[in-house]
Amino acid sequence: MSDRPEATPASAPGDTPKPIPKWVDFLLYATAAISYISLSIYNKWLLDWIVGPLWLVAWVWGLPALWRLVRGRPVFPRRGPRFDP
Repeated sequence: MSDRPEATPASAPGDTPKPIPKWVDFLLYATAAISYISLSIYNKWLLDWIVGPLWLVAWVWGLPALWRLVRGRPVFPRRGPRFDP
């Protein structure tokens, strides 16, 4: 018997990526708040009940999606049959 642990099999093509760590979520929400507040100092039209939530959603969802797009990864999870190894 070998003392080496068994190698884990490669993920199937339809697998979804790992979930985002909590510190990344916190960083996204914190930077969204800081950018919104700093830009609304100069542009008062940003202080709106519609623009504010849209800014938050666009920042928190859009930055990770843009990061995945730049790195060549799928933005949306792939649909289809899952393969059991």
